[in-house]
Amino acid sequence: MLKFFSRLERTRNFIILVFALLLVVSMVFFGAQIYNSTPDKTASVRSTDMLADVGGEEITTGEMATILESRGGKLPAKFLLKSIIDARIMRLEAKRLGLVASDAEVASAIRKAPQFQPTDGKPFDQKAYEQFALDNSGSISGFEQSVRDQLSAQKLEAYLTSGVTVGEEEVLKDYQRKNTKFDLSYVSVSSTDLAQAIKPTDDELKSYFEKNKQSYYISLPQKKIRYLFLNTSKLGEKLTISDADLKAEYDKIPADKRTKGVEGQEIVLRVPRPEDEAGQMEKANAIVAQARKDGAAISAEAFGELAKGRSENPATAKNGGKLSGPVKENPANPNDPYQELLKMQPGQGSEPISYKDPVNHQDRIFILRRGETVAKTFEDAKKELDISLRNRRADTAALQLSQKMNDRLKEVKDVQKVADEFAGQANMSPKDMVRETGFIKPGDNIEEVGVSPDFEQGIANLNNPGDVGDKFRIKNGFAIPTLVEQRQPRDADFAEVKDKVAEAYKLEQARTRMEEVAKQIAAAANGAADLTAAATSKGLKAQEQKSYILGSPLGTGPSASTSSALEDAIYDLKNGELTKTPVKVNDNWYVVGVTKREDANPQDFAKQRDQLVDTMLTERRGQVFTDYLAAVRRQMEEKKQIKINQDELAKLEEMSKPDDSEMPGLPPGFEFPTQ
Repeated sequence: MLKFFSRLERTRNFIILVFALLLVVSMVFFGAQIYNSTPDKTASVRSTDMLADVGGEEITTGEMATILESRGGKLPAKFLLKSIIDARIMRLEAKRLGLVASDAEVASAIRKAPQFQPTDGKPFDQKAYEQFALDNSGSISGFEQSVRDQLSAQKLEAYLTSGVTVGEEEVLKDYQRKNTKFDLSYVSVSSTDLAQAIKPTDDELKSYFEKNKQSYYISLPQKKIRYLFLNTSKLGEKLTISDADLKAEYDKIPADKRTKGVEGQEIVLRVPRPEDEAGQMEKANAIVAQARKDGAAISAEAFGELAKGRSENPATAKNGGKLSGPVKENPANPNDPYQELLKMQPGQGSEPISYKDPVNHQDRIFILRRGETVAKTFEDAKKELDISLRNRRADTAALQLSQKMNDRLKEVKDVQKVADEFAGQANMSPKDMVRETGFIKPGDNIEEVGVSPDFEQGIANLNNPGDVGDKFRIKNGFAIPTLVEQRQPRDADFAEVKDKVAEAYKLEQARTRMEEVAKQIAAAANGAADLTAAATSKGLKAQEQKSYILGSPLGTGPSASTSSALEDAIYDLKNGELTKTPVKVNDNWYVVGVTKREDANPQDFAKQRDQLVDTMLTERRGQVFTDYLAAVRRQMEEKKQIKINQDELAKLEEMSKPDDSEMPGLPPGFEFPTQ
């Protein structure tokens, strides 16, 4: 979300201002929910103490607490307060400029709202409206004030931005930047990747360790643990599972769950460019209309003929759009378009489904037809039933056997002896059953176990050599620990922290070399085609990105990013050229080459010109409005006309739990008419 807003420099502040106004509305709409609060929160909601004063417009603690409650405490109080202050500034400015919505305008807006529209020729129901206002805001006046604020803000924005214009040339340039596509070859020089190519000597690492010895002080006691390991899977291998057992498991499965999935067919239309989407969707709707000319259902043969002539997925089109296998429920990927087949009836065709492939960055439109449900017979299910039942029985058996081993170890205090005695029952060799750690402390990554809170808890009470703990679960089975030796906090020895020292040293060296390495790669490559060899010479790897559009992050995963400087550098490149001066983006340095450039189509611009002008004009007006209100706020702050009671705000901060996954909005079902 934050990356998205960072790409909208012109509009993000305006969007926040819109949220501010919506907060004023939601404040009254959600007021009715507060009476289910806990006593202390209810007290805050009812408080009339002054939280802030904005040019004489007072904001009470109760108003803010109401909003926090209505949003479930998932937005930070400071953010909400800033939004309400911005909304009050808009109210004051509208009043100063004589732009406050009149009673008649408020009444008209309410009457035009969808939920108050008369039906069946009935007149406006005043009593129903008043009850709606009371139920949702606690007062009719509060509800109407929120409507007045919204309308006044619209008038204020229109007044302040009426003279804003945009030129044809700047719209064209913006269109060209946003619609030119690039195939790129690039190297991202990061400290993590560069560190892997650094091979320090032992002397370098020892010198670094001595200079930073305090950083490796071991502040917690360390324990060396020898433990018995019981592998659940190994134990499960010797269990006997009969067909009768599996058939009993199969019979327990509800009949509607004994399926492999559903058969399906598809027609796929590709959307190579954003501006092609409308045309492709129109084409898809025409295909759906043709498919349904004889009714909602369509035969597999008829759908197959449509797919052969129209689908742009050659892998399935040649087979009449038939999918390679049954589609089954996949809760891990609910956005998978094929999941729509599970909601349909056999023979039914879908409406066009737009889908973005996040891996391949491909837009596609799907038209699907559901076939029959594919039954899963006992023979089909036998293998997975065996795995499931064997795992459950193995876990039960391992739990019982590990307890016997635990009791025996506490009796004899000899790990090897117990391993020898129980190896046959465990279906393991004694050697594989005995494991020993190095000196470990909480948070350490233990070989064959990983970072395990269960392991840490299982050895927590072992304080004397020979102490035996109780069994506990670890990865792939159970462990029964005994303490070999314990060391108290101390200075670390180089040998035991060598790996950590090497990691820190390489990262530190990499951070100092990043820019220079990026420059060397750029200097060594004469063009985009040479970038792979230049990167390899430095132990790095060049990557490719097809159909890149400015504004998109460059790269993959969480490290993918972009910046204005990087986009400007890419846009200035011609086919075969690369950035001879590396560009820094966040903590990484980029060297980028263009292997293919496809400039925006001027004919497409002509078709979209009016829409593009309107979009840029809206952005420009939003920026002007935002800048104006920001300037008013600065003036008011300089004149001490905005006062905040920090003690009251601190109370409200305790109620708020920041979460940027939710943003405030209008209550369900209510819409303001657009002026």
